[in-house]
Amino acid sequence: MIKDRFFLLTATFFWGCAFVAQRVSTDTIGAFAFNGIRFWVGALSIVPVVWWISRKQAPDFDTPPSYLSLPAACAILGFVLYAGASLQQIGMFYTTAGKAGFITALYIVVVPILGLFLRNPLRLSHIAGCLTALAGLYLLAFHSDGQPLNIGDVLELAGVLFWALHILIVDRFVRYYRGVYLALGQFIFCGIYNFLSMPLAGETLTLDAVAASAIPILYCGIFSSGVGYTLQIVGQEHVPPTEASLLLSCEMIFSALAGFFILGESMTLRELSGCILMSIGIFAAQIPSRILFNPDRKEQ
Repeated sequence: MIKDRFFLLTATFFWGCAFVAQRVSTDTIGAFAFNGIRFWVGALSIVPVVWWISRKQAPDFDTPPSYLSLPAACAILGFVLYAGASLQQIGMFYTTAGKAGFITALYIVVVPILGLFLRNPLRLSHIAGCLTALAGLYLLAFHSDGQPLNIGDVLELAGVLFWALHILIVDRFVRYYRGVYLALGQFIFCGIYNFLSMPLAGETLTLDAVAASAIPILYCGIFSSGVGYTLQIVGQEHVPPTEASLLLSCEMIFSALAGFFILGESMTLRELSGCILMSIGIFAAQIPSRILFNPDRKEQ
């Protein structure tokens, strides 16, 4: 449905601009403290939506497995979200908002590959898109003097696996439960995981740090987390995961534009060439093409 695709595109706008807010927050607050508060603010922001939805008649859902209660589903989603968001936020201490957005968008290439474990077919376009995107990543993140990826780029790249897993798991869980319930639950659990991680990382949380980070926290909590992830989950109820990942990858464009206009970030010609190659690879991965491997061994 057009409405669901619009929801996903709107989410990408909020996520792309959130890279700027996350980058700004690194000057005033720790990564786990920021994410913990951010996701609990996100949870609070959608409570009215959850209450309103709960008053409506529930649609028909598939019967979930006996081990997958709603709290269990939220705990799983919350952990995957926690892992991806933590790697992303820590990486923002060492890289730019624009580069982080493009590297994060690689999850669109990883989604169809991980989909093999869910018995989805692997197509020629998946392989071609992956190789093209990786070539773009090399130009974007490796320096011309031969220096390897910096630690921030490595952390953003590691987070790609969890963002891809999040899309695939959401696609599975929305068959069993309402999307807004999953959104609220994952925010609560994600916040808990982050607060538990604070002492392990040696972080402290003070009122001064929260006050200094108020604008990034509120933006990421309300718009990126509360609105963005809720639109993602609701939109994915009627959009296949591969198409959803294509729409959601547009956040890389918004992140680069926001980084340029708000933070004054710029890229070298080499980095811009890498961004172009990554964009080509990411979108090419979604083109229908010949099936190379089908776990179900059925004609498509």
